[in-house]
Amino acid sequence: MVFKKFLTKPEVVEKDIDIEAYLSELDIREGKIIEREDVVYIKPVDIKGDESVEEVKAELDKNNIVVANIKTILSDKLLLREMVDKLKKVSTDVGGDLGRISDKKILVVPSGMKIVHRG
Repeated sequence: MVFKKFLTKPEVVEKDIDIEAYLSELDIREGKIIEREDVVYIKPVDIKGDESVEEVKAELDKNNIVVANIKTILSDKLLLREMVDKLKKVSTDVGGDLGRISDKKILVVPSGMKIVHRG
């Protein structure tokens, strides 16, 4: 009988979740996340042209990490090369780094971070 107590799993009691309280803890206001300066965010950015590079620069200036999606420009090799060159320049200008993480995605990190590239 004593062993039966040890061998049976304790019952798990599920609690009701107060969604409003949970969402308010996430700093969400009107459907948007209120960014905090003491938090580093990882943000996706679709690269389409110069305005996308400016968006990446703005995120790096806020010390955020960017996952740049180059899928939409893969078919235009000249634009792709130009955008990747601009992303490299932006990352080096802020003291960050850049590295490919897949055929369609590039990781761009801010100052104080370096990407270890596989050989």
